Amino acid sequence: MELLLISDSKLKVMLTEEDMRRYDLNAEKVDYDNTETRRAFWEILDEAKHRTGFDAASDKVLIQLYPSRDGGCELFVTKLGLIPPLAEKTIAKSNRVTMLAARRGVYAFSTLSDLILAARSMAETPSVRESDVYLTDDGRYYLIAEERGGKNEGISEFSRLLEYAEPVPPTLAEYIREHGTCLVRKDAIRCFGALFGGE
Repeated sequence: MELLLISDSKLKVMLTEEDMRRYDLNAEKVDYDNTETRRAFWEILDEAKHRTGFDAASDKVLIQLYPSRDGGCELFVTKLGLIPPLAEKTIAKSNRVTMLAARRGVYAFSTLSDLILAARSMAETPSVRESDVYLTDDGRYYLIAEERGGKNEGISEFSRLLEYAEPVPPTLAEYIREHGTCLVRKDAIRCFGALFGGE
């Protein structure tokens, strides 16, 4: 995989035929609404962040895919924050385009048991990428999770947490990280979901 950082908001990704097999992508028959396809795109973007610093997780991003003659493809990834809404709608009509979005959810739990029940309900959610849990001085537990969605996804998987927790403005995440004690980083939903007999 070759990466070319065109600007702060645009990245070119060149995938070989071997890369396509690795990510289980077929340039001629890409199903943008397929969960596995979107997961492959996010894995590519994670690698791009690691190698170039191009961070797509906090923005809605546009991906344009063009097959190459050698069996690979070229992806053009654009952060949409700088594109006028009308231009975004026009571009999105192309059948070689998909949009990915990332959401950050922050939830406050009064008890550990509520946190465990919530984690069990979310354990099999493929769109949740990273999740951290913090304990604060007031005895509350905070779950900070990143959910990565796909094309035209409107309903967040986080909505199922409302049965157990109180939503907190995502802007407080950094404050919680600075002043709370981190109990589990990166994979908190799976770890807490497995406690006391969870799968």
